[in-house]
Amino acid sequence: MTGPDVSPRFVAVARAERTADPGGRKRVEQPIDHLLVWRAGENCASRRTCPTGFKALDRHLPGGGWPATGLTEILTEHCGIGELSLLMPALARLGEGGGTGCIVWIAPPHIPYAPALHSRGIDLDRVLVVRDRTGARGNRDTLWAMEQALRFGSCAAVLAWARSVDQVPLRRLQLAAEAGQCWAVLFRPPDASRQRSPAVLRMRLTAIGGQTRIEILKCRGGRPGTVSIRFEDRHPGDVEHGRRTAGPHRDVPDR
Repeated sequence: MTGPDVSPRFVAVARAERTADPGGRKRVEQPIDHLLVWRAGENCASRRTCPTGFKALDRHLPGGGWPATGLTEILTEHCGIGELSLLMPALARLGEGGGTGCIVWIAPPHIPYAPALHSRGIDLDRVLVVRDRTGARGNRDTLWAMEQALRFGSCAAVLAWARSVDQVPLRRLQLAAEAGQCWAVLFRPPDASRQRSPAVLRMRLTAIGGQTRIEILKCRGGRPGTVSIRFEDRHPGDVEHGRRTAGPHRDVPDR
């Protein structure tokens, strides 16, 4: 560190302090290594993940599955193209190993059909539905309810449906999901892709024939790309007790 405006005495003192305090760098690195801090270029495969149940998608995602904590955004043109079928294997796994956290549905476009959830291996005693009686999806009440559920600390997953979301609420949701160690899934329309997002994972779904095209727009620790799957191609272990899965784009029906 030299130059006409830098005092030689200042340089000498800085060098002396660096020599006398070799642990200074360690103290600086400690907060950088915090769970809530992500450094560009780092491989996040060591973070906790949950397999999606689809081999092609697992191969593309860091750690081989959904991020266990943080915000995941799923963009769809309209509901019912398979977005819930995509999540069912992971939601069922949340109950394995003695898991007791709630699965919260906030402002879903339709009330989930309980027998269909049960057939997919979802424990109905852990399902909590928060309805939006105003009909204004994406309003402050929906986002507030999602943030509170994420920070509660007793939820395994929080799913919410919204339309217009500003940058500040998105960041609050991401921080709340990290702080509550919870998987947050926010469903939004495709035009949201033009907006920047702090989400850990962001994807856009499109139904093409008998397949669902998954365009990964953002993936922390991974890379963007496109994966096509068929819902009948789930891992054999995901069909619990031989129960049949729904058709290619038949989502969990509403009541």
